[in-house]
Amino acid sequence: MTTPPRLDVLGVPRLSAGDVVLVPLERKLAAALSYLSLEGATSRSRLAGLLWPESPEATARNNLSQMLRKLRLAVGAELVSGADLLALDPGVEVDAARLRAAYTQGQTAELLNDPGGLLAGLAYDDCPELDDWVTAEREGFVELRAQAGRQESRRLEHGGRYAEALAVARTVLDLDPVSEDAWRRVMRLHYLSGDRPAALRAYHRCKEILEREFQARPLPETEALAREIDRGTVPAPAAGARAELPLAVLRPPHLVGREAEWARLEAAWAAGQWIFISGEPGSGKTRLAHDFAGSKGGFITYLGRPGDRVQPWATLTRMSRINTARRPDLVMEPWVRREMSRLVPELLPPAERPGPITSDEELLTFREAHMLWTIAVHEGLMSNVCDDWQFYDDHTNQMGMYMFGTSFPLGQPGGMPRLLATFRRGELPPESAALVRQTVDAGIAVLIDLSPIDGRAADALMTDIGVPADAALRSRLWQHCAGNPHFLLETVKLLLEAGGLDGPVPERLPLPEQVRSVIGRRLERLSAPALQAARAAATLQSDFDVDLVALMLGAPLLDLVQAWEELEAAQVISGQRFAHDLVYEAVDAGTPASVRGLLHRAAARTLESAGSGAARVARHWHEGGKPELAARAYLRAAREAHDQYLLTDAVQFYTVAAALLDDHGDASAAADARAAAAAVPLPGTPPPPRPTAAG
Repeated sequence: MTTPPRLDVLGVPRLSAGDVVLVPLERKLAAALSYLSLEGATSRSRLAGLLWPESPEATARNNLSQMLRKLRLAVGAELVSGADLLALDPGVEVDAARLRAAYTQGQTAELLNDPGGLLAGLAYDDCPELDDWVTAEREGFVELRAQAGRQESRRLEHGGRYAEALAVARTVLDLDPVSEDAWRRVMRLHYLSGDRPAALRAYHRCKEILEREFQARPLPETEALAREIDRGTVPAPAAGARAELPLAVLRPPHLVGREAEWARLEAAWAAGQWIFISGEPGSGKTRLAHDFAGSKGGFITYLGRPGDRVQPWATLTRMSRINTARRPDLVMEPWVRREMSRLVPELLPPAERPGPITSDEELLTFREAHMLWTIAVHEGLMSNVCDDWQFYDDHTNQMGMYMFGTSFPLGQPGGMPRLLATFRRGELPPESAALVRQTVDAGIAVLIDLSPIDGRAADALMTDIGVPADAALRSRLWQHCAGNPHFLLETVKLLLEAGGLDGPVPERLPLPEQVRSVIGRRLERLSAPALQAARAAATLQSDFDVDLVALMLGAPLLDLVQAWEELEAAQVISGQRFAHDLVYEAVDAGTPASVRGLLHRAAARTLESAGSGAARVARHWHEGGKPELAARAYLRAAREAHDQYLLTDAVQFYTVAAALLDDHGDASAAADARAAAAAVPLPGTPPPPRPTAAG
């Protein structure tokens, strides 16, 4: 077979090479190939159980073997291979997988055509779990088409191509006739196309459908749009590129409204205390910490990121890489470099790296090496800013407490720099919250909790960022943003992007508690490739860059660089992180359920190939709906933890793996995992032989 095989599973299933049909696809073979193409490598017992749920496992596995043997003989090639894990040959082109990849890369045009539903015309009532999967996938592809249609319609609308945008919006409406978002888009595009009566007819049709289906009225925003259409006041979007935001809005020039907090910072600094800064998201914790630390001399920021608590040493590893990049020429004692290579392996060739940590004494050696190295790389710096401390993993916190406790008092020659830590109010893990209470009670630390800025400060901030001196507009903005500087900035950005702040006071402003929807509306203005890159980065959560996201999406790097520049210009991404946690949360919340699992699986494969920590990989396999692959990764995570002398973590990972294996029906492997957990020598137990178990 010289022509690469092509598998079509959308519409009538077909396996072909060029114009030649290779083999008729009866329904179970079609389902098996579809499952492998969309779910990836799958255990033989899992696939057999889906296809023959009423048969004994041995019979089902034999049926599967015979079916795959017939396929191999008919095609003359091994399209499905593997012993325990079965996988479809990567050379097989699959229409459904191609469309998924096109969507994740922001290439939406192909999805606008209707190829037909998954495995069209085939029923699986006799295979309940398989039937559920097929139904969910069929719904997922409908949602993919709807998402692609919404993105394409927005793109065309912002380009002033209203008739084309309307045609696409109608396609989206056909996919979900009770979607008010789709009806609003059709209403607005009819109006922008110059057909006001058609826009009002669309509103009344929407109203009738909602009354008939749900006995409900349209949402307030739908009714408000109908009123604007009736009055002829719907604003047309500006054609072309997004309006460039003023630099003052991107970075307000002055810190306002924090004079009392600054005075407390000065007093704590003079007393040599640790400084904790807490507050609501968007209250200005990071800006205050950075401005104050900068006023005292050199400082460095270590960010905690969502997802860090999943992987032991995640935050500390990031810190170590930052410091290695800062001081690549640092001369260290050989034993210190050897211990630090546990976190930064490239410090030494593989043959020179240390073995697993096997005792408390070796763990202490590692901690001492890290402390000496950290003091050396911080020479000349006055302070550390530990930003978003609520995300730090437990083991990084323990190492930090060892170093800062050993080096107290801080800020002295030969010791650690001063410590400023910021965190969201009420979101610290219990052990960190207890540390704050204990150190504050002992006078070692001070806690500064940020309240909303007052009206005078808000007025000064609005002057800084160029809000017109219109008392009515400023009063409306202040009331809506409830003293939260970030909410105010996001609202102003949205108003500027929508056409500016001049003219009458807008009839409606985003409410502060809906700031994620405010950011969401800004995200709607992104191109499809930029939005998909943001969603991939949000799935990775931490330690991402443009190369890793390109690899995850299977997109050409040069194409993705352009999308990345768009994200940075829109203040969605800043370097290798999101510009703000609220932006990350808005991107994450707006990721459709139909692609969330796909992105998690892509993240797992990408991180696995990059050699990332196994616990992080396991979480993505788990979130991606692949429990058998998650179990294998958790077993690797357990062995990694054991080698780092994180014995409690090792037991936890073995236990999670055992539960997943039990759920997957692999009782033997689950028993092996539990035996490995029982063999871990926790403190206070006799040390049995090191486990060699389990997967």
